[in-house]
Amino acid sequence: MKRFVVGMAVVALAWPLMSWAQETQGVPPTQQPSRPMGAELAKGVVSPILSVPYFALKFSVGVTGAVLGGVSGFLTGGNERAAEGIWRPWTGGTYFITPEIIDGEKPFLPLNGGPYDPPRTRPMSSIPMLP
Repeated sequence: MKRFVVGMAVVALAWPLMSWAQETQGVPPTQQPSRPMGAELAKGVVSPILSVPYFALKFSVGVTGAVLGGVSGFLTGGNERAAEGIWRPWTGGTYFITPEIIDGEKPFLPLNGGPYDPPRTRPMSSIPMLP
């Protein structure tokens, strides 16, 4: 009985996606019709279902990366670059799966801290001197 219920749930969730693929097949990209509501509904239902286990895994990776980055910074004598080299990829990136990610409109970046901009320092000549 469980297999039947699970199978029916999978078919119910996949049905709109299969019909959407058949509708847009053979139509040039510039003339594709607007997306059917069934496909949007399926993405809206699937994204939170996928986000629950993914968030738990990503959160544990993020906490582990934060701790390891702190240990790395401590063991290297306070070297912020060493700590940030661990913090940025482990704690950055995507924490939730959204319908835009499923659709491909936004990138899925599980381990991405973004571009690194080192802190800007002023040249010594611009620091005012005290009399």
